[in-house]
Amino acid sequence: MIPEACKTLSISSGTHLGSFLERLRAWTLSSEERLRRAESKVLEGTKCKVHVTDVPVKDGSIHTLSISPSSSGRAPVVLVHGYFMGSASWAHSFDALASSGRNVYAIDWPSWGLSSRSSFPAGQGIDACEQFFVDGIESWRKSVGLERVVLLGHSFGGYFAACYTMKYPQHVEKLILASPVGMMGKQPDAGFSEDRLKSLPWWQRFLFYRIKSMWEGGWTPMDFVRVLGPLGLWLTDWYMDRRFRHARELGTMQLDSSAFAQYLHALARRSPGSERCLGALLDFGAWAKHPVAPRLVEQLQREVGEVPVTLLYGDTDWMDARAGAWLVRELGKSYPTEMLVIENAGHQMFLDNPLAFNAACRRALGSGSPSMKGLYHQINVQ
Repeated sequence: MIPEACKTLSISSGTHLGSFLERLRAWTLSSEERLRRAESKVLEGTKCKVHVTDVPVKDGSIHTLSISPSSSGRAPVVLVHGYFMGSASWAHSFDALASSGRNVYAIDWPSWGLSSRSSFPAGQGIDACEQFFVDGIESWRKSVGLERVVLLGHSFGGYFAACYTMKYPQHVEKLILASPVGMMGKQPDAGFSEDRLKSLPWWQRFLFYRIKSMWEGGWTPMDFVRVLGPLGLWLTDWYMDRRFRHARELGTMQLDSSAFAQYLHALARRSPGSERCLGALLDFGAWAKHPVAPRLVEQLQREVGEVPVTLLYGDTDWMDARAGAWLVRELGKSYPTEMLVIENAGHQMFLDNPLAFNAACRRALGSGSPSMKGLYHQINVQ
């Protein structure tokens, strides 16, 4: 028999622990409603009507933004965002892409953003991680009722779009990869050599090894924002100021920096999910554990039908464009492919210079204007 005093102490302790956990959850995580408001604010400048839908799939729903200006029957453009982004990140491309005569869809990754949190296969290996995203895109395609699509993926979205195309080429009319991550493994001349690390001040070496250890331990940028709770908005504000300063000075950026920082903050403070793909698929330094480009070439060259591929990079992009050049050169042995470089843009080219990015995308879609060619240039990789 438990003494009454012990019962009281146990109940009291449990109540305090539960209260603490609730306060901790309220501090670190953001509500769905807050993210929806932030998304709506980012979309305010879009002229076309944007339909917001949570498309039902096997394990929940995938949050979808869509513009449907056309009933032409042409394959729609499906936008797959990159890391630490969301479907509203494409806000300044919706109108331009819709003007190509195609319907446009943008999705939040499965288990990310406003999509429902399904069971992400953390710790189950590269194949399981890739399959999670491929299955998510395929379930979404079936639910929406699309037969063929143009897939446009940025960064990690390009990785997943390429993986989807390898498995379901019959459903992809064209593949557009905007500065895709994971195309190649680490190159001999890339990264920090031991000699270079030894030349750094002690505190920089400490910071390098500490960040490397956290990466390998599964930490993500979103974890840092969550830990800071409401104060994490300072981090996203700092990121927006630092990352897009040059674009603001050039006058090429169109977005509201404050509204977008709020959006990123609300995204990062949602409960963890498929963001864990970072360490699952990439080694420290963002090098692919299982490079995509050789696999994509091998798979597409085996197919009877063609899936044309366009690579897009910013002219100041940190992503190694040599991987894209290799991919275009190898695929070009079987059918025409191309690589375009966006002027005055870095990795986030659709935010840095949306006018130039949209012009390059319209060219890839076969609806480009000759007057826009000065905003990008084609790279000869022969």
